[in-house]
Amino acid sequence: MSRALRLLLDQLDGQERKAAAELGAAQLQLQQLEQQQQTLSQYQRHYSQEFQNRGQQGLSAHQFGHFQGFIDKLELSQQQQQQGLQQARQQLEQSRSAWMAVRTRKQAIDKLMERDAERQRLESARQEQKMLDNLAIYRFHKKSL
Repeated sequence: MSRALRLLLDQLDGQERKAAAELGAAQLQLQQLEQQQQTLSQYQRHYSQEFQNRGQQGLSAHQFGHFQGFIDKLELSQQQQQQGLQQARQQLEQSRSAWMAVRTRKQAIDKLMERDAERQRLESARQEQKMLDNLAIYRFHKKSL
């Protein structure tokens, strides 16, 4: 049983490393998307402020249309970025769940192996004690004769 558990534990070690790597990649992806979202929001605020400043000075219809079109594109980009963020958050949670599942299985196998080793140690101690008892009985009988 111990050999089979060792093989299973080795397999779970590999799965845990892979799941941890995927979790790390998902965390990094989310951080990058959050940074991009922040940069995009700052750019949109800056561009909107520029639009207001220029609007106070007077804009031609063409300039107004250009500014408004670009602001609309920025808003669409932000919506798409939000969707990407939501997907990245979901991926992160899936990766975290997968990692936790493998980790939990690995811990259970570790515990089972510890129990098996303890059982074997106790069995060995019992056998040794039995041998010592038999030896003591033999010596006692040998002295008696």
